[in-house]
Amino acid sequence: MIISLKNKKALVTGGGTGIGQSIAKALADAGAKVAFTSRKTNSLKDTYKLLGNNSKHFPCKIDLYKKGSVDKLYKKLKKNFGTVDIIVNNIGHTLNKKDPFTPLKNWEKSLRLNFLTAVEVVNRFVLDMKKKNWGRIVNITSIAGMEISGPSTYNASKAALTAYTKSVGRALALEKKNVVMTAVAPGVIVTKKGHWNKKTIKSKHARSYLKNRTALGRFQKMEELTGIVVFLSSDHASFFHSSIVHVDGGQSKHYM
Repeated sequence: MIISLKNKKALVTGGGTGIGQSIAKALADAGAKVAFTSRKTNSLKDTYKLLGNNSKHFPCKIDLYKKGSVDKLYKKLKKNFGTVDIIVNNIGHTLNKKDPFTPLKNWEKSLRLNFLTAVEVVNRFVLDMKKKNWGRIVNITSIAGMEISGPSTYNASKAALTAYTKSVGRALALEKKNVVMTAVAPGVIVTKKGHWNKKTIKSKHARSYLKNRTALGRFQKMEELTGIVVFLSSDHASFFHSSIVHVDGGQSKHYM
């Protein structure tokens, strides 16, 4: 199977580091023009360099957590990049809030970062997809959205994103059959600034985690994740409406 995203324009939120950066590279390698966001200039420069310093790609410094920023992003892309065909909602973090009885403001922060920002992005950009009758929306969720894994705030916010994908993805299928919303739930993966990084993977905790929590006993490779995102961003995903794809090497144990 040959997957080409030529003549498609993609937006990757949180594309300055880690999974988002790798997804931006994979989409670009498949032929898409890629806009990517980050709060930090250096991260944008790193991704832009990774994409070959090609002027067809568009780095955008913005903090999508802040209210009003999604509208600013839409207007900026419309003016300087064009209409987006593919959205990858990648922003997410545990915020290191481990107390299940953390103050309400921390629950609100987690929900905004991991869930509501994606909803806002979709609401702002999906109208253009409907007009063209073609679009792909891929939400990066987590196995934490289907089972207890990590902080409670993170579990709840990713569960919301997962449920949102199932519900709104089906609604889109009923309205516009060529606008497809899906979600991808990665397994444990090593990133430069993530929970699992070059330092933590050498720890006793990492060895114990891999032995007791994973089926393959190893961390996921980035290319084992980015390939499915490229697929879901293509014409080949035309029957995947509201699908939640687990790319976790058998780590999760739920049935659904």
